[in-house]
Amino acid sequence: MSLNRNLGLEDLLKDLLDKRDKKEDKDRSIKDILKKLPPNYPVDRVFLKDQSVEVDAFSNLCDSVAYFIDDDGEVIVFDVNKITGLAFGEDLAPKY
Repeated sequence: MSLNRNLGLEDLLKDLLDKRDKKEDKDRSIKDILKKLPPNYPVDRVFLKDQSVEVDAFSNLCDSVAYFIDDDGEVIVFDVNKITGLAFGEDLAPKY
């Protein structure tokens, strides 16, 4: 049995690499979705860790920066790595 095995370093390294891979997979999945969206594609909300931001449409993706347009026509910029989810479609509840 090697010294590394005795200290549990192999298992620790494996756990750290697994956690890193899972985080990269999550980040990559949001980025992959955004890469496939055409400009002006309707998006209702962008979800971040503790909040959501209402948007109107996706604009474009440049490296790890995602650009969205809100209903006032303003550009809203997000770090793709901070985005935890996206909502597509509109609220179909009647407006009074």
